[in-house]
Amino acid sequence: MLKKTKKNWNIDIEIGGIKDVDILLFTKHLAITLKSGLTLVEGLEILEDQAKGKMKKVIKQILATVSSGRSFHEALIEQSKYFSSIYINMVKSGELSGTLEENLKKIAKQLAKSYALRKKIKSAMIYPIMIFIAVFGLGISVAIFVLPKILPLFKTLDVELPLSTRGLIYVAEVFDQHGLAIFLGLLIGSMFLFWFLRLNFVKPLTHRIILKMPLIKNIVRNINLQRFNNTFGTLLDTGLPVNQSLKITADGTANIVYKKAIHNLVPEIEAGNPLAGAIIKYPDLFPLITARMIGVGEKTGNLAQTLKYLSRFYEEAVDEATKNLSTVLEPILLIVIGIVVGTVAISILGPIYQITGSLRH
Repeated sequence: MLKKTKKNWNIDIEIGGIKDVDILLFTKHLAITLKSGLTLVEGLEILEDQAKGKMKKVIKQILATVSSGRSFHEALIEQSKYFSSIYINMVKSGELSGTLEENLKKIAKQLAKSYALRKKIKSAMIYPIMIFIAVFGLGISVAIFVLPKILPLFKTLDVELPLSTRGLIYVAEVFDQHGLAIFLGLLIGSMFLFWFLRLNFVKPLTHRIILKMPLIKNIVRNINLQRFNNTFGTLLDTGLPVNQSLKITADGTANIVYKKAIHNLVPEIEAGNPLAGAIIKYPDLFPLITARMIGVGEKTGNLAQTLKYLSRFYEEAVDEATKNLSTVLEPILLIVIGIVVGTVAISILGPIYQITGSLRH
């Protein structure tokens, strides 16, 4: 039985010194060597010579296992830290059916699609994240270095200070007295929160919350739908049965809510029920169009092709949504910046205008 792994098609994550993009290149190049007529051992030897660092050691271990007479997928199981269960099962299917070269091409294609999708999402989020960091950094800098030097002057003034100025003075005093503790508290608190949210017993709740959050819920759902259709369709295309493909797809799904739902589909299929009828029971996760298209694919015998079409459909939806997200977030962030800067300016300039006004009279 294959060893389960938490890794899926995501590519930019580095684990143990190996990026998933290295796995993509390894897969693509190995497929090319097999197509050229070389044996698997010869192809692995060439790739080992070209590889560097940790990847070189991994390929060397795979080569040693294959050279000893064991299968390629058995060698990959020993390296399941770097190769997902989806990857291993597709290789196993290719070895059993004699289509290893074709299956490696399919794996490389799906990895490349996932890479491109992830890049689009990251690119769309760079600007909002940079703005947020800039605003946060500006606020901390003003509170620690500027306010403690300016606002004490207002304490000596014989005027009634506005509420915003009094609030700013209070904040300045707190940061002046406990600035280091606040900074360390924010840093440690952020690290703890990041660690806590990654705990297995917390993930079901956080993943469900993410699927309900405004602005991003549709993007998150479309990402999971793209990965589901992409992975499931590719596995079916390699000749694996529907129930086994669903199990492997579920194991490779990062979102716990979707993982559980996909696992729940397996008994329905094994009981002889159509997949479309099982999926329609989860309308919050799988839109009606997905269930209907899958139903058409089942009736026509083209389920794998239908899933690939749905994968492209949701990939385009994610691409469009990420572009729109930046457009929506930009004015919101600018408004937040304006409110922060305006509040500080009014708090500082208000008392000054009161003083100058009283001097004129």
